[in-house]
Amino acid sequence: MFEEMGIEYIGPIDGHNLKSLTETLELAKGMGKPVIVHCQTIKGKGYQIAEGQEEKWHGVSPFDRESGRAFKKSSVTKSATQIYTESLIHLAKENEKIVGATAAMPSGTGLSPLMELYPDRFWDVAIAEQHAVTSMSALAKEGFKPFCTLYSTFLQRGYDQVIHDTCLMDLPVVFALDRAGIVGEDGETHQGVFDISFLRAIPNMTLFAPRDEKSFHQAMAFAATYNHPCSLRYPRGSFRETDLVASTPFELAKSQLLRSNDSDILFIGYGNGVGRAYETAELLEKEVSIVDLRFVKPLDTQMLVEMAKKHKKWYVFSDSAKMGGVGSALLEFLAQKGILDVHLTSFEYDDNFITHGNTKLVEESLGLLPEQLAKRIV
Repeated sequence: MFEEMGIEYIGPIDGHNLKSLTETLELAKGMGKPVIVHCQTIKGKGYQIAEGQEEKWHGVSPFDRESGRAFKKSSVTKSATQIYTESLIHLAKENEKIVGATAAMPSGTGLSPLMELYPDRFWDVAIAEQHAVTSMSALAKEGFKPFCTLYSTFLQRGYDQVIHDTCLMDLPVVFALDRAGIVGEDGETHQGVFDISFLRAIPNMTLFAPRDEKSFHQAMAFAATYNHPCSLRYPRGSFRETDLVASTPFELAKSQLLRSNDSDILFIGYGNGVGRAYETAELLEKEVSIVDLRFVKPLDTQMLVEMAKKHKKWYVFSDSAKMGGVGSALLEFLAQKGILDVHLTSFEYDDNFITHGNTKLVEESLGLLPEQLAKRIV
């Protein structure tokens, strides 16, 4: 195939044979033109526990070398990904038109159980987010209801396809974006920072986010019947706890008022940011009102106008980039309405790439722990 395109090809060779590999690379180096060197390797080569379990050993926490068992205790709290899987299985049982794709991350995104239950309806397209988006758009055009399930950071690869193959034709693809926000040891390139900023600019796209388990199921029920492109985001690991009023069913462009009083301060949370807002509020001596924004596109303009009459200091909590993010959307709204007496502060991520590290330590370095935010507000 490569030689047909005028590119030299050597291989396949044993990628574990150092002598052969060195000789081949020296040969390729001396050819003075583009050349493909095809090496065959076995992931986990030489460590029997890892051989043959490629996906499990894609990324590991500290483990016992003899048994391969992880030292880290499993959490008793459901992860957002587990909730997504449960909800999608439930919806898929009820509606045979529901299909889905992921790109090389079936276990990471929770799609593995669906691929086993419904092998003709859910696919792993390998590291090809562009193809995941376009293939799901094609199925949407034929009357199916696709859930394109990707890590937030990897949708960047399929941005052209989201615009031209999904949104331009207003096709009802659901983009389920796992690992939105800080992803801890997954690494600097995996931080789920930009999806709100780059999706909000696309016509026909609707953006919303759940705050906890119940609201996630309600968000999924909304997505399953919504007849336009939409995206919902959720964190790696578990949602932050929120001891607030119960979630109500999702309605397009409708937020939920979780706590109301006569305070001058309003906390606006989006997605997992609602939990951060709640935790911060609990550390303050004064009462604050709290709104779960739910939809960042379109916004709940009626609720926001009412809140602007009562509360003049708004604080925004969202695990996303500040530029083009939730705070930006709210500032645009205030400007369009001519509301000039509201002071807005966004606790989103500043205009920097976020470093690799333990999630809590990274949040501390960014000044985003609830105790740090409470001090800033005071």
